[in-house]
Amino acid sequence: MNIILYAIFFIMGTVFGSFLTLATYRIPLNKDITHERSFCPNCNHRLEFGDLIPLLSYIFLGGKCRYCKKKISPRYFLIELFCGLSFLLLALILKIDIYSFDIYMCLNFIIGALYIVFIFLVAGIDLEHNTIDGRVLVYGMIIALINIIYQYVVSIKCATTFSLYRIIYYLVALIIICIINIKKINQKLNYALNLMIVCIIMNLFNYELITSLSIIFTMLIVAFKLLINKIVNKGEKYKKKMPIAFYLVLANQITLLAEFLYSLM
Repeated sequence: MNIILYAIFFIMGTVFGSFLTLATYRIPLNKDITHERSFCPNCNHRLEFGDLIPLLSYIFLGGKCRYCKKKISPRYFLIELFCGLSFLLLALILKIDIYSFDIYMCLNFIIGALYIVFIFLVAGIDLEHNTIDGRVLVYGMIIALINIIYQYVVSIKCATTFSLYRIIYYLVALIIICIINIKKINQKLNYALNLMIVCIIMNLFNYELITSLSIIFTMLIVAFKLLINKIVNKGEKYKKKMPIAFYLVLANQITLLAEFLYSLM
């Protein structure tokens, strides 16, 4: 029965992933993400139900649009796949069991799923447009606040520890960064400040160790990419803007997976 339950979580994740492929494409373009029907970005033909089945539609259509036959970017398939795997990993980390499933497990999963949506939006938009969208950051701050309130209520009811001072420190830092960011000093600095906001939100969900390891891993990825570019291009300077937020999210998910695997040993 647990296998079926985890399969449902994976499928649920792929459905969210399908929505995120749409959101990461439309949000930077200021297009509607809830009411307007999905369409092919090449021929603008409206997609039907059979074109929108997560993972399966891409496989059965051979990675091509049913109508114009042009190739669809594999990122759609990858986002759906990794979102499904992230939902599955979340369920495993929370140790959700069908025989002991309760309201707290359900709420923990919902909040965790909202966090996954946030980091996938950050990663997808940064990879596609080399920017961190302010509206996505607002969403991230809202779910972080919801998580803080929830954790505080649970700590009272279940007599668990809750570090109020730790939360206050991060909230003050978040407010200061947001105030500085409003000044719109320059694009590079704004990106760095937005990246700091992502790190704080990430830390409010993952705590210091996981976030610190994610940041270190991100720095290693960036350094490795720069080194490879220097070797391939014979010392030429890397000219493209680095999607650091994407690498941060990738590192965060790998770190969480590594922590889970370590806990099984």
